Amino acid sequence: MKNLFLIITCVVLLFSCKYSNDKKEETNVTSLKELEVKLDSLFNSKIGINEPGAALLISYNQEMIIGKGYGLRDLETKKPITINTNMRMASVSKQFTALCVLSLVDKGLLSLNDSINKFWDYPVFADITIEQLMNHTSGIADYEAYFDNNWDRSKIVENKDVLEWLATNPKPLFQSGKNWEYSNTAYLVLALLVEKVSGEEFSNYAKKNIFDKAGMKETNYYNLANPIEIKERAFCYEKDSLDNWKKVDGWYMNGIMGDGAVYTSANDFLAYDNSLRNNNILSKKAHDLIFKPSSILKKKWPSSNPFEESYPFLANSELKYAMGWFTNEDLAMHTGGWYGTRTVVLREFDRPLTIAIFLNSNSSFNELINETYSLVSDYIKTTVKNGHK
Repeated sequence: MKNLFLIITCVVLLFSCKYSNDKKEETNVTSLKELEVKLDSLFNSKIGINEPGAALLISYNQEMIIGKGYGLRDLETKKPITINTNMRMASVSKQFTALCVLSLVDKGLLSLNDSINKFWDYPVFADITIEQLMNHTSGIADYEAYFDNNWDRSKIVENKDVLEWLATNPKPLFQSGKNWEYSNTAYLVLALLVEKVSGEEFSNYAKKNIFDKAGMKETNYYNLANPIEIKERAFCYEKDSLDNWKKVDGWYMNGIMGDGAVYTSANDFLAYDNSLRNNNILSKKAHDLIFKPSSILKKKWPSSNPFEESYPFLANSELKYAMGWFTNEDLAMHTGGWYGTRTVVLREFDRPLTIAIFLNSNSSFNELINETYSLVSDYIKTTVKNGHK
């Protein structure tokens, strides 16, 4: 279910962006202040002042033109979300796992064509390459489905537990390289691979080789089995059967890292995005691989697209996957959905525009994404390009 949510949301966003560019009706945002007022109105219409909320980042030309927090990071203390609030990224975390792998490629310790059998002689890894794990064409079995049905939920699942399960040779979804299926297991294995090759604990390696280089001073991976303090942390919330918000940070699978588990802020994400645009994290050769598509998503729905009624702009387009990013010809982006969190990051290729929205709840946010992009895009077209702010 989490995978389906992610893919649907990614597709919705990618093509809603294209649709927004083609709309005939303009919102006529003519100043940065007016843009901020309209975004405040949008977010405040969806998020109550005493509810879990959102952090919003809009960057243009590597400058934070809008950075805002809405709602609360902690319902008990009533502490608000700000641009420095660290929020759980869910699957947006995958791009950092990909960067860790690419950093090892940079160091000459790995090749994307390496077989995983080179590192673990398990039948389950036969004929699977590193690149196939990264672009979701490995066919490796889904760990969530197994642990949902076979694990003692009083215990925290960690990466090592999933590796032990993989050693039992669970049946693959398909032959490696023959299809496309979004895979959390794949990125968990990549995190294990980083540990095996580097000789360092995964979160420590990411901190030294990715986060610190990108200027992400307060960004960390979080493993519930070995918890660390997260500065200005946003807790994750979902509504219970009585419509009351409840913390869900204690979910038994919150000991997994690699497919998720990064906590970062709007401020840190801006530093990271600027580092990507300036090629400051990896070599130029490795950086060029980040957004280079290496697989094409296979459409699993007929021409009568089940999402067409709500999102008619979804039809007749091709979606690809690079290194932790969904891409089309115009942009790269990724969403995340986990217990008590929804996230989206988007960066255009032709314009120096980045948008990030982080929620600490499971609230629906398609409208926030679509309307935010429409407002920002209109502001850039009508104002920034004319030399005004």
